[in-house]
Amino acid sequence: MAWGISPRKLEVVPLGAYSADHYLTLLYHAMQNMGWHISYFDHDGIIAYTNISWASYAEEVSARIRGNMVVIKSECVGYQGLFTDYGKNEKNLELLFGEIDVREVVLRAEMEESVQKLMDSVPENQFVQLADPPLAAKEDLRFLPDWFVPTKKYLVTPVLVYLNILAFIASSLAIAVSTIKFLNSKEIRYDDRSPIDDIYLAVGINGRTPVLHGEVWRLITGTFLHGGFMHLLGNMIVLVYIGSLIEWKLGRWNFLFLYLFTGIVASMTSVLWHTDGYALGASGAIFGLFGILLALLSTDFYERNARRALLISTGIFVAFHILPLGKGIDHAAHFGGLISGYVFGWIAYFGLKKNRKGVNTITAGLVSAVLSVLFVVIGMATAKDYQLKEYKQLVDKSENYSRNLYAEFYDDSLVTRDQKLALFKRKTLPQIKLLQNLEGQYLKLTLPEKERKEASYRAQIVKLQAKYFGLLYREFEEKTPKYRPQIIAATDSINKLRAKWTEDDKR
Repeated sequence: MAWGISPRKLEVVPLGAYSADHYLTLLYHAMQNMGWHISYFDHDGIIAYTNISWASYAEEVSARIRGNMVVIKSECVGYQGLFTDYGKNEKNLELLFGEIDVREVVLRAEMEESVQKLMDSVPENQFVQLADPPLAAKEDLRFLPDWFVPTKKYLVTPVLVYLNILAFIASSLAIAVSTIKFLNSKEIRYDDRSPIDDIYLAVGINGRTPVLHGEVWRLITGTFLHGGFMHLLGNMIVLVYIGSLIEWKLGRWNFLFLYLFTGIVASMTSVLWHTDGYALGASGAIFGLFGILLALLSTDFYERNARRALLISTGIFVAFHILPLGKGIDHAAHFGGLISGYVFGWIAYFGLKKNRKGVNTITAGLVSAVLSVLFVVIGMATAKDYQLKEYKQLVDKSENYSRNLYAEFYDDSLVTRDQKLALFKRKTLPQIKLLQNLEGQYLKLTLPEKERKEASYRAQIVKLQAKYFGLLYREFEEKTPKYRPQIIAATDSINKLRAKWTEDDKR
């Protein structure tokens, strides 16, 4: 079995007494007889794609003439989840060499004529070129170190990988230092944030509240942050795969701009979708690159057979990973990146198509920039700034008031009636008033639907609680049981309201 981000099997065959055209003719007829789909054929080599099956997305099988040798390679087209080809490429070459032996016997009598006829039929201008194959720089990623080495066809992608790694190292060191300092200081925090949250906020994690408060730079910085080593590793593997496929095809600047702007749209989609919390990771931008590839595969940008093989493998990968399964995954960012990538991919296609006529393809990046900025501006203008922090503070305040009032009314440590009455007038009555005022504060908050319903229930409850405590005070002050039925009725109303709230939560 072959391993790697692009598993392959390679064989070098000495031509010996064969001419290059003679051996290429055998290859052509062997591939054709096996039902493989030939995309390119010329005096310098051949490219074909195997058939799609349940066991294979299709492999690219190529042969390149190198002096007195021919380099034959079978390589997986699609992303291989476990970085292995399960022996498919080795099997392809075994079948090919076996078929070559058969073709040599079958064509022996008319070999010279077959070679001449085939070579005369080679078209002058072919869609695919051996120097610029459909798999682009992916063909050159043989070993792990190759992922990090910039080349002519693969320059921006490794730079993006380095930036993500550096951001991860810097944030991890900052988190470690901050955590050690926090533990040594024995500081007591009264909010629900940890030192880790503070570091991520400081270095640019994406989140609805800070972005809607004007910190739009988080839309891009959040795409370079990761929550752990495995999170980073998974994203970088896929970035290397998709980047090696399309960076050279799009052009370096187009690729960089489209990566950044699909990342921004993905981050803004996350902001608009989620009511609270924070998000980080490059996956939104990476899904944007897959959207671009899907758009290009929807056109004639790729040769028909290459397009078929790439479309099936890419479609399966995207369909599997876009499913909204699992917790802690920002599915909104994935969808936002994929959809924006598909739109930007079509823009890139028209730019690349015109570039063959001399038009600068960087236009695709600029148009995508305008659309991304427009999306962010509209999102900022229409999104509601939910007051979830204020809501939580209000909940804590109402629960504290209620707890304190219960303790004061049922505290037996104050023996005399005069002592209790003095406490009630000095401390309890003002708290009842404060509790009563919370009703209006709950109803004024801007909240998501779920929290808005909760706030409505809480507003009704604090109103009833204020009435309940007020009746308790009057009962104590006037030394009369006449308020007891109203106290019981208020208690029943509170219990019924809580029961209704619980039922609504179950729906």
